[in-house]
Amino acid sequence: MGKKKILSEWYHKLLEKADIVDGRYPVKGMLIYRGWGLHIIKEMQYFLEKLLNDSGHEPVLFPVLIPEDILGKETKHIAGFEEEVYWVTHAGKNRLDRKMSLRPTSETPIYEMFKLWIRSHTDLPYMVQQSCAVYRYETKHTRPLIRGREFLWNEGHSAHLDADDVRRHMEMIDEIYSKLIGDLLCIPYVVSARPEWDRFPGASETRAFDTLMPDGRTLQVATIHDLGQNFSKAFGLTYENEDGQHKLAYTCSYGPSFGRLLASVICIHGDDIGLILPPAIAPVQVIIIPVVFKESEREAILSAAGKLSSELKNKGVRVKVDDGDERPGAKYFRWEMRGVPLRIELGPRELKQGLVTVVRRDTGEKKQVSLDKLDVELFFKKITSSMRDEALKRFNEGFFSAGNLDELRDYAGKGIIKAGWCGKSECADSIEECADILSVDVKKSKCVVCGLEGVEVSAAKTY
Repeated sequence: MGKKKILSEWYHKLLEKADIVDGRYPVKGMLIYRGWGLHIIKEMQYFLEKLLNDSGHEPVLFPVLIPEDILGKETKHIAGFEEEVYWVTHAGKNRLDRKMSLRPTSETPIYEMFKLWIRSHTDLPYMVQQSCAVYRYETKHTRPLIRGREFLWNEGHSAHLDADDVRRHMEMIDEIYSKLIGDLLCIPYVVSARPEWDRFPGASETRAFDTLMPDGRTLQVATIHDLGQNFSKAFGLTYENEDGQHKLAYTCSYGPSFGRLLASVICIHGDDIGLILPPAIAPVQVIIIPVVFKESEREAILSAAGKLSSELKNKGVRVKVDDGDERPGAKYFRWEMRGVPLRIELGPRELKQGLVTVVRRDTGEKKQVSLDKLDVELFFKKITSSMRDEALKRFNEGFFSAGNLDELRDYAGKGIIKAGWCGKSECADSIEECADILSVDVKKSKCVVCGLEGVEVSAAKTY
């Protein structure tokens, strides 16, 4: 499977071969999540939910249906989604009195309930989180896990006393997402302040977490939105302050896409063979391959493999023994393609000497280790560190600077480009004919279109 030659073809084949998802469901843009892929997503979900819950979030699960009048209360918000909403209009043969939308996001129903749950300044900050599916009628070209009509995510929502508390909260969420994306998944990223025209509908600020895919395009994997008092005004979300006055709350929403995070892991870490998974999220962390040459050796080798498997399971390691009848080489290939971080080979020679052969998936490094000194957790730490360093090295090679529009065109599709923009909409349009503007900085820079003094922007081809 040539990853470097045709990333898209490699990606689609791997999704199928590694039992990540099946895209043949008879609704375009909706996937069936298979065992291997769903396990990886669940590991991300558990990790993130624990961090959020430990920070004071209440886990919730809201209904998937949102009444039309609730969805439409914040006018900018509904305007940003009106072309993408799925509407439920009938129950059986009966037309509903109120149209219901399938959840495109949950700001509106959650703030409808926040106004009932929040009474006093002592209730704030009020924070909830849920992992769920959302539905949007995506009209662009759909891509499995990256752009679809149903996708899995975690969304957090919070209400605050003032704008300063929102800022502090956004920094906390930034740290939590850093642990998820950078620490757990070993994915490098930049945080981009989206330009005004690309903010979440109804937000006064949108921070996006962008990573760089091997084809030079960026992929947005998470966002944090400062919603100011926009939704509070629409929903009458107030609290009583210390003086007995009713004040509008400030709100914030945020979330990562589990599908896009999984797509990033697959594409950024994988190679021509297949997946390379960080140990923390691998469905199987260690695969034990008994290597049997003679039938007389089988029982002893399988017994030793089973004993080692039990010892590792008792230490919390997700381990499997592949004792099937296939040749060892076929087994090696299958588990390498699935990205299992560590392979342990156990044959008659190793058994006699009290050794095992340990093979790392990320580097292919092979070494013999004494059974009584086998430390798989140390291997996991080394693999994780190595994967993070290698991904960061490639990521840092994908930054460019453009001094004019021709240079911007040349670099577009190769990575993230720093360029100047004067602030005029016509110059932004010219830039975005080449690459999407990801963020606007305060650093001074001459516009690559008209040459006037302006500010620096980051731009890239995006998914």
